[in-house]
Amino acid sequence: MKKVTIYKGFHRPFTLIPACFRNISKIRSYKKQIIAKTITFTDSCRYVLDGEDQYDWNKLFGICFGWRGIHKNSARFVWRYNVATDRIDIATYYYIDGNREFEKVASLPLDTEAKFEIERDGNHVSFYIDDEFMDYNDAFKTERCLLTFGCGLYFGGNRRAPQDIIIYKE
Repeated sequence: MKKVTIYKGFHRPFTLIPACFRNISKIRSYKKQIIAKTITFTDSCRYVLDGEDQYDWNKLFGICFGWRGIHKNSARFVWRYNVATDRIDIATYYYIDGNREFEKVASLPLDTEAKFEIERDGNHVSFYIDDEFMDYNDAFKTERCLLTFGCGLYFGGNRRAPQDIIIYKE
C-alpha cells in the first residue's frame, strides 16, 4: 500500500498528478464505471478541532460528473474522526444538481484496512465497503455530461489539517 500524507496546514497531499486528472473518462450512455480503493486510516487520523468543525467531513475519493465541478454533480466517500467513539465515521456524500446530501454508513476502527468502491451504471451510483452494499442513488444526470473526473483526498471543510494526516491506500 502507498503512504499518502496531508501535511499539517494543508488540505491536500502533494502529488505529481492531481486527482482530477486521474480516472478521466468519456461517458458513453450507461457505461458502467467502478472506482475502488483499499484504505487504512492510521492513528494520525485521530484529531480534535474546536467547535462544529470537528463534525466536518473530509473527502476520501470519488467521481465528478461533467465539467461543472464537484459542487454540481459528484459522488464521494467522506470520513471524519469521531472523538466519542475513537473511530472513523464514513459517509456517502453527493452533490446532485448543486444540492448536497450525505449519509453516515459505517464506523471503522483506526488501523483497519477496508475496501471502498463506487460504481456508476448509467444514472445509478452504488457504494460498497468490503463488498457490502452501503448506499444507492439514482438521481444523477450522467447522460448529460461528456467526461468524468476523479475526486481525491482532501482534509476539511474549511479547516486545514491540524497535524500530518497519514492514510495508506492501494
